[in-house]
Amino acid sequence: MDAKDPHILAAMDGKEVDKQNPQVVATANRKEPTTFFFVIFGLVYEAIATASADASSESRSGVISALTALKFLVRPEYSGQAIMEPTIFEEFISLCYRMGMTEAAGIQIHLIEMLAIFAATQQHSGSSGLDVLSLTSPPEHCLRICSHILKQATSPSRASSTRKLYFFACILCVTGKYAQRANLPIVLLLSRVL
Repeated sequence: MDAKDPHILAAMDGKEVDKQNPQVVATANRKEPTTFFFVIFGLVYEAIATASADASSESRSGVISALTALKFLVRPEYSGQAIMEPTIFEEFISLCYRMGMTEAAGIQIHLIEMLAIFAATQQHSGSSGLDVLSLTSPPEHCLRICSHILKQATSPSRASSTRKLYFFACILCVTGKYAQRANLPIVLLLSRVL
C-alpha cells in the first residue's frame, strides 16, 4: 500500500491487474469503499481494540502493524466515504480517543501519524461549506486527540525531557509531511501548540 502498488488496490477491489493494462487508477473522489475494505478494516479494528489492553511487546508490535495498515485504509482510494458513515466514524474515533488516552508513547506516535493522514485525506461528507474546525468535523476530532497526547507528553509529572523532544520531533515531522495536503487552519493551530 505504501508503494501505491496497483496490484494491492486491484486486490482490495477483488480484481486482477491485466498484464496489457497494468494501471489501476486510485481516485480520492471514490464514494464507495473497495470490495474488501470492510473485511480488512474490521480485522485491523479488532486487532487494535483487543491487543491494546495487553501490555506485552508482542501486543504492541501487533498494534503498531495494525495502525500502519490503518494509515492506508483511511485514505479515500480504499475507504471511499464509508469511514465517514456516522456509526463507523463514531466507533473509529472512539477507539482513537481511547488509544490517545491509554497507550504508550511508542504507539501514540503511530496513532498521530494515522490521524494526520485521516484528517488530510478525508473530507466531512457533504460539507463543502462547513467550517473545517467545527465541533463535529473529523479534523477537529483528530486535533483534540493530538492535543491531548501533546498535553500528556509535556506535563511535568509524566514526561521526561527526552520523551518531550521525541514527541515534538514526531509531531513536527507528521505536520510537515502532510501540511501540503492538510487544511491550513489545522496546520497553523498545531504549529501554535508546538
